[in-house]
Amino acid sequence: MLLSRSGVYPFSSPLSQVSAALVMASVSLVSISFSVSVCADDSLLFEPDIPQVLTPVRLQQPLAEVPASVTVITAEQLRLWGVEDLPSAFRFVPGMFVARELTSNSSTVLYHSGDVSLARRLEVLVDGRSVYKASFANVDWDQLNIALEDIERIEITRGPSASSYGMNAFQGVIHIITRHPADSSPLRIAAEYGSESRRRGYASATHLTPASQQRLSVFGWQEGDAGDYHADGGLVGGVPDFNQVKGFNLSGAWQSGADSTLRWQLGRQQLKRDQMADSNFQVDSPQQESISDVAWLKWKTQVSPDHEVQLQGYWQGENNEVEYRGCAPSVAFDPALAALYRSNPDLMNVVAGALLSLQSDGLAADERSQIEQIFTAVAMGLVDADTLSALLGVSVSDEDFAVLQQAVQPMMVAGALDEVTCGDGDIDIYEQRADFELQDTIRWNDSLRTVQGLGYRQDQAHSDTYLGGGVRIDQWLAFINAEYRMNTSVLISAAGMLEYDGERSARFSPKLGMNYLFGAQQSVRLQVSQSKRSPDLAERHVDTSASLRRMSDNYLGLESGALFYNTSADAWRDDLKDEKLFAWELGYYGYFHPSSVQVNLKYFEERMDDLISTQITLNSTYLGNEGSMNLRGVEGQISWQPVFGQSLVLSGLLQDREADRNSELILGTEQAWRLMWTRKAAVWEQSFGVIYDYSARNDAGGSRKGGYQQKKLVWRLGADTQLGQWYWAGTYDGLYDQVLYDNTPRWHNRIGWAMDW
Repeated sequence: MLLSRSGVYPFSSPLSQVSAALVMASVSLVSISFSVSVCADDSLLFEPDIPQVLTPVRLQQPLAEVPASVTVITAEQLRLWGVEDLPSAFRFVPGMFVARELTSNSSTVLYHSGDVSLARRLEVLVDGRSVYKASFANVDWDQLNIALEDIERIEITRGPSASSYGMNAFQGVIHIITRHPADSSPLRIAAEYGSESRRRGYASATHLTPASQQRLSVFGWQEGDAGDYHADGGLVGGVPDFNQVKGFNLSGAWQSGADSTLRWQLGRQQLKRDQMADSNFQVDSPQQESISDVAWLKWKTQVSPDHEVQLQGYWQGENNEVEYRGCAPSVAFDPALAALYRSNPDLMNVVAGALLSLQSDGLAADERSQIEQIFTAVAMGLVDADTLSALLGVSVSDEDFAVLQQAVQPMMVAGALDEVTCGDGDIDIYEQRADFELQDTIRWNDSLRTVQGLGYRQDQAHSDTYLGGGVRIDQWLAFINAEYRMNTSVLISAAGMLEYDGERSARFSPKLGMNYLFGAQQSVRLQVSQSKRSPDLAERHVDTSASLRRMSDNYLGLESGALFYNTSADAWRDDLKDEKLFAWELGYYGYFHPSSVQVNLKYFEERMDDLISTQITLNSTYLGNEGSMNLRGVEGQISWQPVFGQSLVLSGLLQDREADRNSELILGTEQAWRLMWTRKAAVWEQSFGVIYDYSARNDAGGSRKGGYQQKKLVWRLGADTQLGQWYWAGTYDGLYDQVLYDNTPRWHNRIGWAMDW
């Protein structure tokens, strides 16, 4: 058995020596390269340095006893695979899909299937800290306040885990665990340069004493140039490509004897990013500027060999500013129309469409004349409500007609039907989270272990654009997870999470599982779970307003004003229900030592109901639980070490997807295959991988069943020298992963260097 600060490796020496090569996060239920399990010896149960698998029961377990599908990605694998950012690593995880959201120029990660703009059903943690935004419950993968070089491993629970980690763990959990300062080099420097102006730098310094350790990391990266764009065959002008990150992270650890430890982190990060302009309002491409801060503390004490207590608390805040130049028809800023939009949004959407069409140079003369005649008739009273309703195809009451006429008359008198006013706008949002959790782990006897805890979270967000000011939600939770060993072959696990936030009724998410062991390294598991996701802060309290300052001359005489468009949660808050998921899976795990073969297989079925499947916009009329989705399929992997220092891993996913909203099928496929080969020798190391995702299409009516496909090659060639480690890594995208538009194939190459002292 090999022991290290990172943990206990229960495998024999040949396998341990090639751990990095054998484990493929993309295919492992639990990655073989880094065993997150413990030995059968219960004396190791609460040893503080043993890493824990983030299973639904929050307990350290051998691989064969894990009651869930788990993948582990280690720092060594991140390096060997040539991963350039965190989302790229998840391409190798079975059932996960990664794409760029064009409008925000940011990455999206989903499990099995979903809407690229609604990635809020995977809990993402950094050292136990939830990085979900307090407002829209999404994850910005460029704003995590950590560097790739500081990551020790990533543990991914592939399947519903709300029973242990709350509502955001609706479909799974991604936990990013950073390196202990004591495991860091005294000094490390790394640099990288690549295609499309890709540049990255990292430096860290570590100070160690017998009782405490500290590491200061400074990092930054940039891709693209401000105001520049990727060429895109399906979009005129291309898509924004500029991202810039600068930050630091100060982490430390302190030990009080052999029984208590204290870990802490302080960090700040700055982000600049080009975004895609809203063609209906914004006339330039806005740039996002963000400052994010984090303070994190975790205390753990060993009360007895069978009892461990852990207390964690953190605060994180983020200030996002997006400035833009906006233009719209002057009449759109008439306050009278805002009230009309709230009472009859269908009418105002038609009116807005007509006004916007007048700004198009391609509008036919007869169509322009027809629009002008309708507005003239409304202003002069030549039509009434019933006539206008017939002309526009929407319901118009007498009261609606009177308000519209009152707004149109001064516009027509001023001859301002096609007048446009411009000004400066912003999409600013400040959000923060404070979170505290107490966890208590007890081994009651040789058969029963439990972990239970209490937690409190406070989310706050302020945005004049999205929330009409400030909003706050306080949430309390309680959980218990248990493992009961009936005999040497049967292991029962159970978990439950109770959540309450004061605005809605309490919600309970349970899970039950059983593992049948055929020995130390083979098992069959069955698990059943029910998860709930409560509407997030924005879904409950959105109150939008798109305003401009320093407006150009307009007939209304306004220097500042707001568009009549408005979205308010008052229209649906009382009717909005929790999203629900019922899931079960049947899995097999086996490791066969003589041939160094590892097999992981899983059959799953997931039924989701009451999905909130609509993205919030400035002019959303209603948000409801109108979505449902059914998923079933098989995913698995086979890893093989044919010779020492080499590995070959094959993973795959076959699934059927049914949803009543096409948006839930955009990101995800019916088939997904990954093949990775790695070789590590004394000096040279190589890797080569193939990623192929195929999305079937529904021929009925010509509608797309899914819009996401991948054809990707990845490689890396590295060499260890006296002057550090040098490498060349690259990617060929046969179908680049912009899911909203077609994109021409492209090559992406990077060269890099790293050295430790």
